Amino acid sequence: MAAEHCSRLRKRKRSGSLPLTPPLSKNDPQGAKILHRAVHVLSTAATALSQVSILYESDHVARDGLLHAVESIRKANEAGGKLLICGVGKSGLVARKTVATMKSLGIASSFLHAAEAMHGDLGDIRPNDVLLFISYSGKTPELLSLLQHVPPSTPVLAMTSHQHHTDCLLLRDRPNGILLPAPIHELEEVSFGVCAPTTSTTVAIAVGDMLALTTAEALHQDNTRHVFRRNHPGGAIGAKKQKTEEELEGMPDIDKDTMRHSGLASPA
Repeated sequence: MAAEHCSRLRKRKRSGSLPLTPPLSKNDPQGAKILHRAVHVLSTAATALSQVSILYESDHVARDGLLHAVESIRKANEAGGKLLICGVGKSGLVARKTVATMKSLGIASSFLHAAEAMHGDLGDIRPNDVLLFISYSGKTPELLSLLQHVPPSTPVLAMTSHQHHTDCLLLRDRPNGILLPAPIHELEEVSFGVCAPTTSTTVAIAVGDMLALTTAEALHQDNTRHVFRRNHPGGAIGAKKQKTEEELEGMPDIDKDTMRHSGLASPA
């Protein structure tokens, strides 16, 4: 009997018909627990984003920081410079994402690896460049070590959890440094029982997106849509652009102008 049972199991395994564990459901205690935690993560992130929105609506430090940051990056780009963004760990991944968004919007940007910078990549920092550090704590050792070798003439921006310039160690010796606050309303260890960067990186990505889109507006004015489409010919976005251009081919000139003025098509 045992041999027959083993034989049946082998046949089921080969045919992919092994019995499956029933999936969790909302009525199952374990499933309900997972769903509750999932919604808690999302609602915590939503609250954090709501709080940082209010901050940039009402706090003069945050508002001044954004305006000065946009102006610094705009001037750098117009002078032939670029924005260098540097972060370590999860903040480094946020930095890379922000660089990608900046580039797609026509803002000259590059990721600066903190460790590699100490071994030669400091040469990437040129006249007219701007440097943005991303660090929740504002005191990441690798960034502080790098900062000592950044030319005093290079404008330094810092996206951290701080809401006052003097509290941020990265800006303490940079009186002209610019603070971009990205705080969270509750520590992740309190929210989720583990201090893994989650809510803080969500907020940092949002602040990076805010900086990218507002800088693009300052740099390109009403031409941002065209710049983005020009820089993004691939994927679904590129396919949509191609379809729109093909539709324009057979249209009377008056209809083409209507579409372009409405923003549905890029200028020729």
